[in-house]
Amino acid sequence: MKAGRRYKHLALLKTAKNGKPTFALLAEDQALCDFFDHWAYLLAKNNSPNTVRAYSYAVADFLNYIEEISIRFGPLTRALLREAIDSYESYLVFGEDSDAEMAAAAAKVLGSRSLSGGSVEQHFAGVNRFIEQSENLRQSLQSLVGTGFLSGPASAATALVEYGYADTPAKVQAAIKGNSWLAGCISGGYKKLAKRGLGKKAKASGVAHTNEHGGDDKTFPYDLAVATIKQAPSTREMLLWSHLCATGCRVHEALTTLIDDIIIDINDPTNNSVRIVDPEKRRNVLSRYLTEEQINMLPHKGRQTETTYMIEPFASMFWKYLDKYIQEERGKDKGKGRIVTHKFLYRKLTDGEPCVNSYQTLWERFHTVSLKVTGESYGFHSLRHMYAYYLVNFAPNPSGGFGFDLKTVGDLLGQKSLSATKRYARKDAQLLSIAIGAMNYERDRNPHFSIASARLSFLEKEVEKLKMQIEYNNAAGGKDIGQLN
Repeated sequence: MKAGRRYKHLALLKTAKNGKPTFALLAEDQALCDFFDHWAYLLAKNNSPNTVRAYSYAVADFLNYIEEISIRFGPLTRALLREAIDSYESYLVFGEDSDAEMAAAAAKVLGSRSLSGGSVEQHFAGVNRFIEQSENLRQSLQSLVGTGFLSGPASAATALVEYGYADTPAKVQAAIKGNSWLAGCISGGYKKLAKRGLGKKAKASGVAHTNEHGGDDKTFPYDLAVATIKQAPSTREMLLWSHLCATGCRVHEALTTLIDDIIIDINDPTNNSVRIVDPEKRRNVLSRYLTEEQINMLPHKGRQTETTYMIEPFASMFWKYLDKYIQEERGKDKGKGRIVTHKFLYRKLTDGEPCVNSYQTLWERFHTVSLKVTGESYGFHSLRHMYAYYLVNFAPNPSGGFGFDLKTVGDLLGQKSLSATKRYARKDAQLLSIAIGAMNYERDRNPHFSIASARLSFLEKEVEKLKMQIEYNNAAGGKDIGQLN
């Protein structure tokens, strides 16, 4: 068992089962605990660790709320359970200020949450998965009662653990508490959570209103990135941060980089590159260095391409820090007489072990320095936004202009769809303003302006771009942009 989170009426602990990172519930009702543990394990078998974590915490919050309701308002009859569920969104969003008596009363004891619309939506997704599984169990038990195998709801309660889940210890005979969530389910309290008070989230803007340094709430300031890297507390951080800036990869992708993923062409350094390989595609290799649980905790999102396109000045910084970092690590190994058997590029500073799941420590180091340099709070993902923002607005392209199309940027990010790419590759608002101003100037200057003439002018320029693209491809020997690095 590992650390987790404690609530007023229960606790949630991090654990693992058959190599899968999952969670265990601690509460007075042993039947509920076993039911939750089995549900969380099934969830872990088919979902990422991040999803399991988010859903498990959401369900623990929900069960803690239900327990408080049952204590304050009586046993969970069908009517009371439905009222508790109807009030749950108000409890999450408004807390003690809720107009719902039940939600406000629970919040006074448990504390107000004040969740946003997006957080409520994710919260509900996890809880509804749990409610569905609870209802499936109730229907199964009712079927057993109907066939005469069980004599009634009380017998069904006692048989819950023994019949429903074979992996529960045989000695567990606990009946369901009269005020528990499962008792409410057996009485017929099934009802999914439905968002009512909060509307759908607005779509993210495709325009980046960056400051004078090229950054906003999502995008790390491009012009301050070099200064941030240079103030990193160690060579490892300098290497990692320049790695993220140069390739736009996710931090978890960088942390699973192996030495074999770094391609160095001694004869032509311009061909140097770094691959990003999905752990699912080489579990056999990773199993030499990591436990099954460690591998299953790697939160990769199924990157579509292994190739990366490294942008300057961060690419040059990466190769410089790489050489320095390797020399330092070799010196540590020799000085401490340690033998490192793994091939991961990034190591823990203390013992040289892989730091594939050391996100929190690494984030705190980056957050501290970036806050000092920029005056704002940024995380690693802002570097991925910065990479995409640069590519779509300012990167020199083969046709002689600046900025790549979304399809190309999406390929370089390893994204599955253009809609996902749009969240990162946002057009700069000032550039758009300048372009619109130029178009308005042309419109006022030309008395014969028409939509048809504007379209013709645009298409003529597109033809010229295509001609330049063909010439560029011929000169490059037919290589596409993903091969030029």
